[in-house]
Amino acid sequence: MIRYKVLLFVLLLASMTFSSCSGLPKTIGGGGTATVLLTLVSDTPPASPSLLSYKVTVTQVTLTPTTGTAFTFTPSPAPVFELMRLQSDSAFVAALLNVPSGHYSSATISLGSPQITFLNNSSATITNASSASGPCLVNAICTISPNVSGQPQISAAPFPITLSANGKSGLGIDFDLSNSISVASGVMTVTFKPATAGINVLSAFNLPRNSNLTANQLDLIEDFIGVVSVSGQNVTLTSQTRGTLTALTTSSTVFDPDPSGTLCGTPSSACIVANQVASVDAILNSDGTLSIQEFEPLLKAQQDVVEGTVVAINQTSQTLFTIVTTDKVQLATGSLIGALNVGDALTANIAQIPIPNLFLVDTKGLQVSQSFASSFNNFANQTNTTAIHVGQSVTVHVTSFTAATASASASCNTDTVTLRWSRLTATPISQPGPTFNFTGIPSYFNLPSTSLFEVQTFVGTAGTRGVTNLEGITDVTSLNDSKPVALRALYLQNLTNSAAPAFFAAKVRQH
Repeated sequence: MIRYKVLLFVLLLASMTFSSCSGLPKTIGGGGTATVLLTLVSDTPPASPSLLSYKVTVTQVTLTPTTGTAFTFTPSPAPVFELMRLQSDSAFVAALLNVPSGHYSSATISLGSPQITFLNNSSATITNASSASGPCLVNAICTISPNVSGQPQISAAPFPITLSANGKSGLGIDFDLSNSISVASGVMTVTFKPATAGINVLSAFNLPRNSNLTANQLDLIEDFIGVVSVSGQNVTLTSQTRGTLTALTTSSTVFDPDPSGTLCGTPSSACIVANQVASVDAILNSDGTLSIQEFEPLLKAQQDVVEGTVVAINQTSQTLFTIVTTDKVQLATGSLIGALNVGDALTANIAQIPIPNLFLVDTKGLQVSQSFASSFNNFANQTNTTAIHVGQSVTVHVTSFTAATASASASCNTDTVTLRWSRLTATPISQPGPTFNFTGIPSYFNLPSTSLFEVQTFVGTAGTRGVTNLEGITDVTSLNDSKPVALRALYLQNLTNSAAPAFFAAKVRQH
């Protein structure tokens, strides 16, 4: 999604000051230029349709001054973002360099090429979206790539803003998923600039917003997966779906073993090895650099691996299930999955001869296996779909692959299944902690929206291994029950869908 590498080292020469205002300052003085660092989040997915993947491309960013010529930035290549990940996470959009200092009244983020995969949980066929079997019938998983007109302008607070000479400003952009989609008379409409006054797709906020960050830290870019290359203390991860991230290891970097426990057994910088596949949490600093908060190797070398959300489980077989792709890693040469894209459906068959590898759980330091062994073993060390539940996020190692046709989704054989992070938004019911409950689970989990689920959080010093990252709240007792909450969590469910807790949170965000 993200193109960091070219931009970050340019930013090392300057320091950051930021000023925003509710009224327009009278003078700036001195001329000069500033830098604006942009990140992106999303919120408020609609109840219907039930979104599984929502890709969008940022084609241009324009800052409009109160007087004078607008500043325009055109990224090349244009970054693509999967917005369902950004319910709980943040993505780095761009560093706008050499912006003339002065007063700016608004920003326009030009968006294009949307592709949405969803569960049609409405009561009627959606005629302009399609599934592998034709029009989007009720309860089908469907995809739409609509033409969209109108570009969203942000003019509400924190605008107007003041950019000072030689300063750097941190702005977060928030994409409202629900405001961009409507369905009427069987037709889905996607718009980035709604005609209704007061209804907006994009809004903005000052960085930092995460109270767990310290001075000179703007945002946390989490779970960026890519192939590792190393230059001194700088680590670069390259992803086929998300671009490139370059970040610096520090004395505070936390190292985790991989899900199999065979990599990074002794946590240290020696865990960073070129050409392996890893997941990184990186802090966006106020000087524009990135530093690694947490590093987790996932694979010793590149393989064909697909991550996705489970949307169906075959009821007549204990080896077949279907996911909607949310990320992937490919073999460097001879990859089988080059034609598979984020948002595509993939039916996986768990190989039985030979016996498959035991299922793995990517805890990334959360003390699940130690403190919640029975929940952990609902998935870990299993071998068939009795352990898999709709709504879980898993990765599959692809050993053979059949491309999609006009009437059937892509399919593969797999010998390794690993549980990863479900991302969702729901309605909280606060508790004394460290647990809380929620209702309103998304429809694609195929459970009643009135069901009550318990979330386990892990307390301790923010940013340290195994501690839940809280954004917008200081602890779970301060959750506002009238506002939605977003989770990135392991979904560990039992055969009767009655596990408590069922979710083990690495991230909790409330706007």
